[in-house]
Amino acid sequence: MNKIKMLALISGTFICNSSFGQEKSTIHLTTGIGVHNIQGRLRNTFKSTVAFTSGFEKAFSKNWYAQVDVNFNSLKYDQQALDESSPYLFQKTTSSLFMLGANFGRDFRFGKSAFFSSLYAGSGYLNIGKPRVNLDEVNKIITQSTVRKGGILGKAGGRIGINTKSPFMQTIYLDGSWLTSSLKTEGEYFRSVSIFIGLRMSMGDDNKAIKNQMKSLSKFR
Repeated sequence: MNKIKMLALISGTFICNSSFGQEKSTIHLTTGIGVHNIQGRLRNTFKSTVAFTSGFEKAFSKNWYAQVDVNFNSLKYDQQALDESSPYLFQKTTSSLFMLGANFGRDFRFGKSAFFSSLYAGSGYLNIGKPRVNLDEVNKIITQSTVRKGGILGKAGGRIGINTKSPFMQTIYLDGSWLTSSLKTEGEYFRSVSIFIGLRMSMGDDNKAIKNQMKSLSKFR
């Protein structure tokens, strides 16, 4: 009987937490997985691998929000043009990509439906590290170095998502965005189209609720 009561308590309290916690909490953790599709001629130089992103989102009202997100990933890299850093083309390797941005957006809700959509725009900073091979012909030594270059990014996108009753995956969404930047490499500005599947999880009041649930469960030990 204790096991049955415990199962019932877990189900009931988690459902209550997911129903009311999302409305009380204004700070959310966001995380996602997806790909960056590089645009223009640079698509021959940089190719996306599986990418990850994470950040924090602050709701200012029922519909308006701001988000800070961090993206640190690797791109497949095939150098197409020689530069002063190395007399050789470096191919079939990886290049590091770092992005830090702030976005502002608005959710659009469909009556009492759990589904919603949103539009957002923002700006930030990105930095790309390009590997290089250096040959010291005198000492017969080959070394590898990384040339880093940064720039300002501009971003616009949208989401289609659903609010669930799960306490841990409270919101699931599909995020699509367009990115352009002032970073120029191999004669082209870095631009990309990104598609991510993301999760949004409440913080603050929800954490207190979960702690209260754990205290209740301890009574059945």
